[in-house]
Amino acid sequence: MNRRRRILGAAAAAPLTLATRGFAQGAYPTRAIRMIVPFTPGGALDTVARAVTPIASERLGQQIVIENRPGGFTMIGNDMVAKAPPDGYTLLFAAAPIAFNSALGLKIPYDPLTDFEYVSLVARIPGILIVHPSVPARNVRELVEYAKKEAAEKGSFQYASAGVGTMGHLLGEHFFSAQGIKTVHVGYKGSVPALQDLVGGQTRVLIDAYIPSGPQILSGRARGLALASGRRTPVLPDVPTFAEAGFPGFEGFGFYGVAAPARTPRAIVDRLNAAFVAAATDRKVLASLVSSGYEVSASSPAEYRSFVQRQIALWTPVVKRAGITVQQ
Repeated sequence: MNRRRRILGAAAAAPLTLATRGFAQGAYPTRAIRMIVPFTPGGALDTVARAVTPIASERLGQQIVIENRPGGFTMIGNDMVAKAPPDGYTLLFAAAPIAFNSALGLKIPYDPLTDFEYVSLVARIPGILIVHPSVPARNVRELVEYAKKEAAEKGSFQYASAGVGTMGHLLGEHFFSAQGIKTVHVGYKGSVPALQDLVGGQTRVLIDAYIPSGPQILSGRARGLALASGRRTPVLPDVPTFAEAGFPGFEGFGFYGVAAPARTPRAIVDRLNAAFVAAATDRKVLASLVSSGYEVSASSPAEYRSFVQRQIALWTPVVKRAGITVQQ
């Protein structure tokens, strides 16, 4: 009887052993992988996704098919992935709103910290404090003095961003509030119209990112005062960081990375991580992203999750203090 039990037990365990052995030998993936990009084609998120997926596809031995699902502050695409089977065949190329939406107090149909397995951060793009050349400020300290004087005379100081709840808006509230400056925020419907008005002189102060502001700074049509990062960017070597300008602690990023549904097996997450880290650090991909103003930030799954947690913790009190509300 004992011998029979041992035989039956071994037989029952055999499929699991074979499956585990097959997986270890690289059974995943056996078919194409769908990558949900929660923005329209051609935007910054889509551009980064399309830069890294070919190399990741080669590493995985299967095609990664990008599917753009914009809308709802990225929540439509994010929710599709949160509710997808956790088998590694539906992934999310996530953007900063995966953290910002939570900080903004939006009604979200998923939990950003429990409904995803974070695979790897891929890239970040820091904010830039930009002014029109007519503004009599050559550095951040001079801008702060100028803003305080204007706020005292007119009751407030005006600055712009690509929209309500964007990284530029949150960073602006964080920075100007810390300097004791009462501000009025002008939220545009995107970076391009905001930059057009800055170059045209209708807006004098803007917080945005290298895309699309960088070329205007390089041409002299706009003046970059500070980069919201821990290090300077090679594409704007003359623009100091906020810390170098004498204002440490002010960093703000748009960021992009790969996530999977919660409960995706660790072995699949690790395989995906290796593929996307290799893709982000590929020599040609790296050079292309850096030349476009991105900081390549390939990471471990734990580092990516921790980064999202820190972003939520950083911006939530800023939103509450400034009373920022976003219409859904």
